[in-house]
Amino acid sequence: MQRSSSRGRAVLAVAGVLAGLATALASAAPYWPPITDPPTGERHTGRFVWAELLTRDVGAAAEFYGKVFGWTFETYGPADDLKTYTLVLSGGTPIGGMVYASPRKDEQQKRAARWVGLISVPDVKAAASYVEEDGGKVLMPPKVLGQRGTAALFLDPEGGLFGVIDSATGDPGDYLADDNTWLWVELWADDAAKMAAFYKGLAGYEAVEGLARAEAGGIVLRSGGFARAGILPKPAKVPTTWVPYIRVASVSDTVARASAAGARVLMQPARMHGTNVAILADPTGAPFAVAEWAARERGAGQ
Repeated sequence: MQRSSSRGRAVLAVAGVLAGLATALASAAPYWPPITDPPTGERHTGRFVWAELLTRDVGAAAEFYGKVFGWTFETYGPADDLKTYTLVLSGGTPIGGMVYASPRKDEQQKRAARWVGLISVPDVKAAASYVEEDGGKVLMPPKVLGQRGTAALFLDPEGGLFGVIDSATGDPGDYLADDNTWLWVELWADDAAKMAAFYKGLAGYEAVEGLARAEAGGIVLRSGGFARAGILPKPAKVPTTWVPYIRVASVSDTVARASAAGARVLMQPARMHGTNVAILADPTGAPFAVAEWAARERGAGQ
C-alpha cells in the first residue's frame, strides 16, 4: 500500500541506524539470556522470533514501553548501565531485549534508535555468505551470544537492517500474537519484488502477491504455512526499513497512552491491512506500528 510523502518524511527522521549503532549487539552485553525458557526445541525457519531495541537510553525506553504496553524487564550485567542487557517480557514471556548503543556526534544520529528483528535460520554462517554474495552487507559476523545461540546482523541490498539467529533453546511456538506482543513486521522497500527475491533466497520463503484482501500492492513472505512478513513499496525519500507491529486491543487508546508517555505520532490511526493501524516513535526515536487484530479478520499476519 502506498503511503503519502508527508508520512514518509516523518518516518525519515527516525529511520536511520548506522553500522556502528548495530554492532552494539555484539559487544554491549556480558550475558545473553535464551529466547525461550523453558526450551522448546522447535524450529520455524523464516519466522521473526526476536527483536532487539538499540537505543542510547534504555531506561527511558523501558519506562515508556512499561507504561504503554505493560511490559516488564529483567536486567543482566554489571552496575554500569552501558554494559547491561535488558530482557523484555510481555505477560511474563520474553519477547525481546534492549541494548545501549553509543550515540554518534551528529545530532540526528544521536536521536536514532531502532528495533531490529531476527529471523530464525538453521545455519547462520550460510546466511552470512548468502547476504555477501547477493548484494547485502554483514554488520556483525556470525557470533555465539552466550545462552542466546548464534546470531548475525546484516543490511539487505537496499540497506534494510535485520538479523538472523539459530536459537540455542529453540524458537517460540507458532501462534497468533496476544495483545501487547509482536504481531507483524513489514519491509518498506524501493523494489518490493527484488527484495522479495533476496529474502526468499535467505530463508526459503514463498512470496505471495497482496498483503490483505481487497488491498492492492505488497508481497507476503510465507513459510511453514504461515505469513511471516510483508514487503511494501516505500514512499519517496524514505530509507528502506523494517517496521515492527505490536498487537493492541485499541489503536486509538494506545496512541493516546503513547502520546502521554512521550511518543511521537508518525501516522494517525487509519484503516490498513484490513484493520486499524498507527505508526509511532518511542521517546528515544525508535519507530514501530500498532494494530488491532480480531479473530474474524484475515490478512497480514494470518
